[in-house]
Amino acid sequence: MTNYLKLKSLYSIRTYATVLIISALFFGMIAFLPVKTGAATNIPLCEITRSLKSGDSGEDIRCLQRFLNWSGYTLAATGPGSVGSESAYFGPLTANALIKWQNANAFQVLTPIGLTAGTGFWGPMSFNWYVSIVRNQLGLTS
Repeated sequence: MTNYLKLKSLYSIRTYATVLIISALFFGMIAFLPVKTGAATNIPLCEITRSLKSGDSGEDIRCLQRFLNWSGYTLAATGPGSVGSESAYFGPLTANALIKWQNANAFQVLTPIGLTAGTGFWGPMSFNWYVSIVRNQLGLTS
């Protein structure tokens, strides 16, 4: 019985040490993974109930601009349209950023409706892909 207890104790110590080593390796590797800051992960949640085009205005435009800036399709480095200074007006800066976003997401946004280049028009295909991105960022399944 004593030998059994010794073996069991030795096994427990090895198991505990293995778990510690694996944990240390795992948590050590986390330090090397890219970390998103809170700002980068806060995807703008937009309530867009209409198609959007140049000349339109409204809070849905401001939210679209925040989304484009968040996505890396920055409207402007400074001034109106820049990060934190999004406007409620759909002008050339919005159209240009949207065209770049549409071109980068052509397979999901343009191809299904027979287009080969972004239009700068925010319609159902753009909105549906936006919803898919939001769901993915929030960890929701379709």
